[in-house]
Amino acid sequence: MSYTMAIKKSKIGEILQRLMQEKEIHVTELARRACLKQPTVQRIATGLYQRPHVTTLKPIADFFNITIDQLTGAQPISWLPSKTETIRRVPILTPAQAAHWPQISEESQFLRTVIDIAAGKNTYALKMPDASMEPLFPKNTLLIIDPDKQPKDRGYVTIKLRDHPEVMFRQLLIDGKNQYIKPLSPDFENFKMALLHTNDIILGVLVQARLDYEN
Repeated sequence: MSYTMAIKKSKIGEILQRLMQEKEIHVTELARRACLKQPTVQRIATGLYQRPHVTTLKPIADFFNITIDQLTGAQPISWLPSKTETIRRVPILTPAQAAHWPQISEESQFLRTVIDIAAGKNTYALKMPDASMEPLFPKNTLLIIDPDKQPKDRGYVTIKLRDHPEVMFRQLLIDGKNQYIKPLSPDFENFKMALLHTNDIILGVLVQARLDYEN
């Protein structure tokens, strides 16, 4: 079988995101363990890189203990839950609304989006409001946030800082008892890392990111 054809006909980004969700691993950690560049893994997971080379796919497949054919969708993965079991609609919140979720009324007329991953009952979507997390999360990336998920070192989270009225999205770094957040964009060098204080609250964990492109 030609791997090029298998990749072309599959939804490799969806498969990789489901694998990462099932194993509770983020792009940064997967890239580190597979000895690949983080932007490369991110592009595959988001569907921007639809024809990755076999040499890129093999360490990813090896990490999940599957074959390249399974990773590309040419063969099923028996232990991966069916996607149809996880399809649901979640509200799209503004940063201001996310600061009070889920206490704000469910009766509000929120726009909604469909997700197809296993996530907690309070999961919501949030559009990336600025360029602070580029290049991995450009402005207007749709972030799927699960408030019930446990944050992990080098994962991505929504934060409510004590001196800031709205929720922000940052990478989380954990060093012993201390927790730090940082943006990814080199344009935010002056805000590279900040220590979280007692009254700063982690509100949710990123479980999926999607970016739609207009024609």
